Amino acid sequence: MGQDYLDRDSLWQALRNSKRDTNQVMLYIQLGQQYENNNPDSALLLYEQALNLSEQLNYTRGIISYYTNATYVYNLMGRYDTALILNLKSVEIARQFGDPERLAACLGNVGASYMELERHEEALETYLQVVPMYEQLGDRRRLSSIFDNLCIIYFNLNQYPKSIEYGEKSLRLSREINNVFGVISASINLAMPLNKSGQVNKSVQILTEVQALAKKTNHQYAMLVSASNLGDAYIKLGNFQQAKRSYQDALVLARKLNDLVSEVIAMRGLAICQYSEGQITAAESNINQSLKLAMDNNYLSHIGQAYSVLAEISLLKRDFKGNVNYSIKSDSIRTVLLNESVARNIQNVEAKYESRRKEQRIVELQQQAEIKDLTIRQSRLFNYILVGSLLALAVIALLARRTYQQKKRLFEKESQVQAVQIAKLESEKQLLASEAIIKGQEEERGRLAKDLHDGLGGMLSGVKFSLTNMKSNVVLDANSALLFERSLDMLDNSIAELRRVAHNMMPEVLVKFGLTEALKSYCQSVTESGIFKVNFQAVGMDDRIDSGKEIILYRITQELLNNVAKHARATEVLVQLARQNGEVTLTVEDNGSGVDVAVLQHAAGSGWTSIRSRVDYLKGKADIQGAPGQGTSVQIIIPV
Repeated sequence: MGQDYLDRDSLWQALRNSKRDTNQVMLYIQLGQQYENNNPDSALLLYEQALNLSEQLNYTRGIISYYTNATYVYNLMGRYDTALILNLKSVEIARQFGDPERLAACLGNVGASYMELERHEEALETYLQVVPMYEQLGDRRRLSSIFDNLCIIYFNLNQYPKSIEYGEKSLRLSREINNVFGVISASINLAMPLNKSGQVNKSVQILTEVQALAKKTNHQYAMLVSASNLGDAYIKLGNFQQAKRSYQDALVLARKLNDLVSEVIAMRGLAICQYSEGQITAAESNINQSLKLAMDNNYLSHIGQAYSVLAEISLLKRDFKGNVNYSIKSDSIRTVLLNESVARNIQNVEAKYESRRKEQRIVELQQQAEIKDLTIRQSRLFNYILVGSLLALAVIALLARRTYQQKKRLFEKESQVQAVQIAKLESEKQLLASEAIIKGQEEERGRLAKDLHDGLGGMLSGVKFSLTNMKSNVVLDANSALLFERSLDMLDNSIAELRRVAHNMMPEVLVKFGLTEALKSYCQSVTESGIFKVNFQAVGMDDRIDSGKEIILYRITQELLNNVAKHARATEVLVQLARQNGEVTLTVEDNGSGVDVAVLQHAAGSGWTSIRSRVDYLKGKADIQGAPGQGTSVQIIIPV
């Protein structure tokens, strides 16, 4: 730390004594790097000074250095959208500069921003552009890093063969150039698709080698990740003793490094090993600790997985009520995550559509500007000739000028009318796109729910009927009879679980009895899940409304309650549905932490964006009231 301040002092002294030239630009950059990790705002301010001076000097290298360093700071601050905008700008400048090495580096930064934002397809497209650049430059170190990132992206897209292909390329290159840390990173990332694709023994071999290399280099985080991944692999192989040892090693390292997510995973892994070996008490202790830590830090996916493990343990204990309770909680969280994923995908599609629309609009405006410029130049030429030829005829010249002004005003009015018509057409296109997305989503949910309920549900019911008939025709001893009864109970629970999932995707009560009964049932299920208490009220809803509007209002309510579960930390929620004067009003109020309404109105989050899109589709209005610490109230009015 002392050396850090000494470096700063010497750099500040050199900056004060320097001239306003390219060397001073690099001094600003070097000083900013000293502040990146502990004072990012100061680092950004110094980088801004470097950018301003570089623009004055027309120093392209300094401008690109600004974007490269500033985006790193924005990533540290979690401002990935800002980092992406700056990275895209740096690519434009690098193309103008004509330096292929800098262009490749800037495109690599764009790919990294897309990865942070979980926009996997765009990250994949960007990195695939970079690969031939680094191959041509012969930069094998950076090429191995790009291959490593492609391995991760293909894994997230569930394309395991491609993930393995690029993981092996990265590992081979890292070994050839003797890049120890590259070998560690590539091995850990390669082990994941190998494990998923069934090549578990190969995954164990690679992770074992990584552990030895990580211990040799004292790379403790690599030791932690490899130990945790080894535990997963050993569970797949049924080697619970070895898996338990790996998770115990991971737990010690996670606590040492204060890595809370890894600690949650390690304790859950230990619980799975223990209940698989019949150690129910120890398993319950570990999974409850894992659940508490996950809930304290709002790790939703890990909370859901902990509830799944508790459901399995309850089944072993023949605590069927507990099994159902934990399964409902796990399913509720999976529904929240699924809706969030669907909304994020919709948002990405809408963003791409909006980007293409803006590009098309820019082209149209450029064409219109060129036409206007040509028209004005022709008009001016005509006026100059007219004035030169008829200078003596002042009255005629005055009339010509007045005519020109009238034409100009008429042209401006026509342009305004054209702009209004274009905006109206774009709005209609966006509404049609939203309608298609919403209708397709509901149809797919309905189809999946019907297939699950009628297809797989019917098969399971048939199996149960056959087993019940078999029981009466077979003589069983006491133990076999007990096992037979337990199997029937498990089959009953499976049928109930299947019906619940189908119900969540497209509730039968919504189709048969309408929105009021569906919301009443849904609110009751949320209350029973223990997340928070939901009070439901319905006023004037004796007659049903259009089924399409009922489905959308039901989905809006789901999304609002999901937002409360994720962000509000509330204990009670009021859901009210009222019909009056040809309008249906949906109100959702909570006693949670509240929101800043001004910030929320401009938020780009997938949840609120999905709600606004659905409300706009129904030609409705949405109003939100709230303040930090005072809860939140959302009122949506839909004409019926």
